[in-house]
Amino acid sequence: MRKPRTVLAALATAALLALSACGPAQGPAGTVVDKDRYFMNKTWHYRLTTQDAGGERHRFPVLRGDYSACYHGSSYPHCTEVR
Repeated sequence: MRKPRTVLAALATAALLALSACGPAQGPAGTVVDKDRYFMNKTWHYRLTTQDAGGERHRFPVLRGDYSACYHGSSYPHCTEVR
């Protein structure tokens, strides 16, 4: 009886790891200069625009938590201090 439990625990761990890896990749570091959200396919989608030290802007998708935590002028990816 021990083996089925071990297999079940391993499968549950693998599923949890696979699901936790879902989501957009982290965007490039920089100062947040714009925030955007839009509703499509019954879901909200969130984007941030950052500007790097060279002045180049980067627009990329983020999770709702990152969107909420980041404000104009904050330093992405930490979004805790103004540059």
